[in-house]
Amino acid sequence: MPKSTEMSTEPQTQTPRKEDRHMDESWKTHEIVTATGGRALMDREWLITNGTGAFSMGTAGAINSRRYHGLFIASTQPPVGRIVALNQMVEQIVLNKAEETETIDFTSCAFHESSGRPLIAPTGHTHLRRFARGLHVQWDYHWGPLDQGAVFSRELFLHYKQQAITLQYRITDLDESQGESVKLRLGPMLTLRDFHSLFKKDQSGKFTTEITENDVQITAEGGATITMQCQADGARFECERDWWYGIHYNRDTERGQDDHEDNFVPGFFEVDLATDRDHVVTVTVALGKEAADPQTSSIEARKEHLGPIFEAFKSQKASGEAKCWVDDSMRRILAIAADDFVTKRTIRGNELSTIMAGYPWFADWGRDTFIALPGLLLATGRHEEARDTLRVFAESIQDGLVPNRFDDYDDSAAHYNTVDASLWFVRAAMQYVKMTKDGESWGEWLAPAANSVIDAYIKGTQYDIKMGGDCLIGAGNHDTQLTWMDAAATGPDGNRVVFTPRHGKAVEINALWYDILLGMAELIGDTDRRTAEHYKKLGARIKRAYAKLFWNDDHNCLNDHAWTDDNGETHIDTSIRPNQIFAASVERSPIPLTRQRQVVDAVRLHLATPFGLRTLSEFDPNYHAYYTGPAFQRDEAYHQGTVWPWLIGPFAEAILRSGKFSVAAKREARAAITPMLQRLATGGLGQLNEIHESAEPHRPVGAIAQAWSVSEVIRVLYLIESG
Repeated sequence: MPKSTEMSTEPQTQTPRKEDRHMDESWKTHEIVTATGGRALMDREWLITNGTGAFSMGTAGAINSRRYHGLFIASTQPPVGRIVALNQMVEQIVLNKAEETETIDFTSCAFHESSGRPLIAPTGHTHLRRFARGLHVQWDYHWGPLDQGAVFSRELFLHYKQQAITLQYRITDLDESQGESVKLRLGPMLTLRDFHSLFKKDQSGKFTTEITENDVQITAEGGATITMQCQADGARFECERDWWYGIHYNRDTERGQDDHEDNFVPGFFEVDLATDRDHVVTVTVALGKEAADPQTSSIEARKEHLGPIFEAFKSQKASGEAKCWVDDSMRRILAIAADDFVTKRTIRGNELSTIMAGYPWFADWGRDTFIALPGLLLATGRHEEARDTLRVFAESIQDGLVPNRFDDYDDSAAHYNTVDASLWFVRAAMQYVKMTKDGESWGEWLAPAANSVIDAYIKGTQYDIKMGGDCLIGAGNHDTQLTWMDAAATGPDGNRVVFTPRHGKAVEINALWYDILLGMAELIGDTDRRTAEHYKKLGARIKRAYAKLFWNDDHNCLNDHAWTDDNGETHIDTSIRPNQIFAASVERSPIPLTRQRQVVDAVRLHLATPFGLRTLSEFDPNYHAYYTGPAFQRDEAYHQGTVWPWLIGPFAEAILRSGKFSVAAKREARAAITPMLQRLATGGLGQLNEIHESAEPHRPVGAIAQAWSVSEVIRVLYLIESG
């Protein structure tokens, strides 16, 4: 595997000196040294989280390029209700010389000139020489004579389990040549808006600023309050209300969204800097009216929390070639990446664990949660949190359905609109009890919840979800999107369009259905023999019907789905899609081994890429190679060719199972996930995207961090090393 640190390929003319490096080397995951400044790093996005749904996110070049970028995105109702509490900071060193005053800027924003040409201003990015990420983020800037000038360092610490951040600034190597006096100015750039929206001065109300002896409080009209403090000798806050207009976000432009906003600057913290010593200046920003103490040591709590997760990776039963395949530095990256998604949610007064589907814009989604749970929580030894997560959703089951998602703004509201989330829930529950042997939870509430799902699917529940006479599950109609391929949008004519309806009997739904029926029969055989035998009989009928309905002799693979029209005529969708891979990846497959191998061959030939599986064959007339443009255009491409990294998990598992976990099968499964590990170590700065474009070079798009993308790599790694 490549090392997790990296150097830019540009010629090096100035290298950070030893004294610039303050990050804990054992948990530093990425380092980029650049000679040409931050503009070249605008496409490299980083993320840090704190276990509450809050996060910090931006580019390695410290130039925000989307509405979700900010030094502090706070969670007002953890894990949701998120607002951009601090967009950026205006950061300046003012040098007062005998004949002139010189201002060195370390801030940069993107704008558009009146001609439409892009502009970066101020030019702080030109001074950037190093970016580093670990459990916090650091930028080092140099100015002055080559290898002799002063250094300005910004470090960002997101407080663990709290709604606050610490910014620590280090100014080193000042001398009398810098000027007769030197002053540091730090001004917060604010919007205090919902993180999905954009802020415009003429539309968004006013700000009020209250200054006490120690605190500065800024409140948006009808909105949130943040409290700021600056810790440094002689620090003071000067009110200088200002507006930065038309800051441009090119990532939003690509997504066909409104792409610019205004930022409010209430004033500046100012600190006089003596030129005969180095300086450390600390700023804290907290949500609400109470200040936060500086917590540059807050990473110690996160390190302590991550330690057992890292050790769980190290203790997997690997030997020989597998043992040395993934080194400790990669396992640390995986530990951090997995932990980024695990947070808490309060249900009926109980604080329980849950899994955020992705960053920056997703909350906890049922389907994503139970696909991600085995990799993020079971394979990492977080069994109590796995139990809590199962309980969050078990207590919210209605009519046999687990919520597809909880509401971003009402934590008591849940949305039920999926056929597969409940099946993934039962599958995750079975994996949990198999790994933990937690018979108490299983008998008291988990098995009853799983049986309630199965009973509802047999008898019929919402959205026409019901077992048919052939014992296969059918669901929905042409106007619903109940499977994971759920893209829908309002078209130009005002009518709703479901791009991949997949109503009727879907290939992966019935593979999961077969798997959980037989799996549950095994688990309850000693305590409820009658129900277990019933499930086995259903399974036998499903196996016969599955092959008859889904097997495609022309392509030696599985059809995608089948439905019956109002006249009773059956229609078969023969599109080559990745959904068939689940028939070969589940532990109890409804098709024989020979056909499992044929499915793997077809998926490998038509759909496999280095970053996941395409959602549709390139030769299909509905195929889309690119994912860009307005929402309708992107939604149309979402499951019509776009590559999904999470699908590498079932693909690799199918390789292992169809190859009976042979040495050759393990080698191919390793090869399948290696590009994902390489992306974690380099291009993704510690995370894996939600999706990639289908056409080469498979540009990463969508959310920059997706739970099931990470979890499936971890789960496959676990299967390889312990299987």
